[in-house]
Amino acid sequence: MVRVTAGGEKHRVYKKTTKRGEGKVGDIMVNHPTKDKGTYDTISLTRTSNAKTVKQGVKAEKDWHKNNDKIKKLKKKG
Repeated sequence: MVRVTAGGEKHRVYKKTTKRGEGKVGDIMVNHPTKDKGTYDTISLTRTSNAKTVKQGVKAEKDWHKNNDKIKKLKKKG
């Protein structure tokens, strides 16, 4: 498990080992354990960005926030 800060939020990227919850065993998952949990608080990075390792999952999460946080900032301004 790796804890990452991306887009001003804390994230946990980990490899799933149990059969409970979203995703399959062996999937790389990301969880947003913050106060503003929304619809997408747990995401399978294996399914969305084809991540095979935790390191690839961390890179995918940072890249997603790098590309999509600009959109959020523009919506707040306008």
